[in-house]
Amino acid sequence: MKKQLFYSSLLMFLIACNGNIKQQDLIGKWNYTSYGYANKSLDKPLPSITIKNPAIVFYSDGKAKIFSSGKILSNGTYQVEGKIIRYEEYLPNGQKRKIPFLIKELNDKELVFQTMDAEVLVITAIKENK
Repeated sequence: MKKQLFYSSLLMFLIACNGNIKQQDLIGKWNYTSYGYANKSLDKPLPSITIKNPAIVFYSDGKAKIFSSGKILSNGTYQVEGKIIRYEEYLPNGQKRKIPFLIKELNDKELVFQTMDAEVLVITAIKENK
């Protein structure tokens, strides 16, 4: 457990030193095109991306929403630190939950990010043009 924490801390440090993402680079709606577990040995089914049509929207005021099946799945705020999106989700019972995401790739058309928990989920999304 201590080794895992050490390696996670080291990874975050190296990423933070290797270029910064600006909040303005994220603003907009990002439609998921694919997602899957980084560890291919995990045998957990994921919902069909074409049926659920998931997306994440980052607003300029620091708020964010995650959509699935045309409904708001999650609502919260975010901050960008280096290549980490620090998302804080508002839960129905008035509590909050912190969920960090690691940005793997970002350009004006595509965003690749991943969860930072034991079961790493890698998400690829394209920016919706309006």
